[in-house]
Amino acid sequence: MMFQPEQISKLNDLESLVFDFIIKSPEKVQQMTIRDLASQVHVSTSTIVRLCTKLGFEGWADLKFYLKSQFREKTPEEQHYDNMLEFDMFLRRMNTSNYQQRLNAAAKLIAEADYTVFLGIGTSGSLSDYATKYFVNTGLRSFVISDPFQAVQVKGMGHIVAIILSVSGETSQVINKELEFKADGAKIISITNNEDSTVAKLADLQLSYNLVNEWSKQYPLGNLTTQLPVLAILEILAHKAIDLILDEQDKKIAE
Repeated sequence: MMFQPEQISKLNDLESLVFDFIIKSPEKVQQMTIRDLASQVHVSTSTIVRLCTKLGFEGWADLKFYLKSQFREKTPEEQHYDNMLEFDMFLRRMNTSNYQQRLNAAAKLIAEADYTVFLGIGTSGSLSDYATKYFVNTGLRSFVISDPFQAVQVKGMGHIVAIILSVSGETSQVINKELEFKADGAKIISITNNEDSTVAKLADLQLSYNLVNEWSKQYPLGNLTTQLPVLAILEILAHKAIDLILDEQDKKIAE
C-alpha cells in the first residue's frame, strides 16, 4: 500500500492507531463500515474521516476502494516499501511513554547483571551474534548461545540476564532453553513479534514489535518479516544500559 511518508508523519496518535490497524488487516477493513472500524479501534468516526483526508482520500469509501485495488501481486519494490512503512510505524510505537518504560526497565536489568546471554535460532541466532558483539563493544559483558541444545550452566555465575530472540515466540528448542534459564535463576527479557507468544509470557519482561508476518512464496518456510525493529531495540538497550552503569559510577566518584 503506497501511502506517502509525508502524509503519515502528519497523523496524530489516534489516527496512527487507526492507520496501524488498516495496514495490518486490509482484508478485514475492506468488509467494515466506518462505524465498525471506529468500534474496533475505539475511536470516533470523525477521527477516521480526518485520517482519510490526511492520506489524500475524499472519505472512507474512497479509502476502501483504494484498499481493494491494492489486492494484487506486489512488485518487489512495493514489498520493500511496505517493510519500511511497518518499521516506521514501529518506531512511532516505540517512542510512546509505555514502550519507553519497558525499554528502561529492560536496560536496568541489563545494567545490574554480571552477564547478558543471548539466544536465538536462524535469523534470530544471527541477530544474537550481532547483539553480543554490539554489547561487548559498548562495555557490557555478554556471550551468545548459538546451539539451543548446548548445555549451559549459568547458576553460580552471578546475576544473569538472558535475552531471548524469536519471531514467532513458539520455537520449542528456544522455549526449553528459556525454562532452563529460569530454573537457574536468570532474569528473562524476550524480544518477539507476538506479545502473546509462549516465549513472551515466560519472560520477566517482554518487548514485542507486532509486525505483519511476511513469508516467501518461493520458499514457504522462509519468514521474511523485517528484523529492523529488533536491531533498533538491541542497540537502544545497549546504550541505555551502559549509560546507567556510567551514571552509577559517576555517583560513586562524587561520593
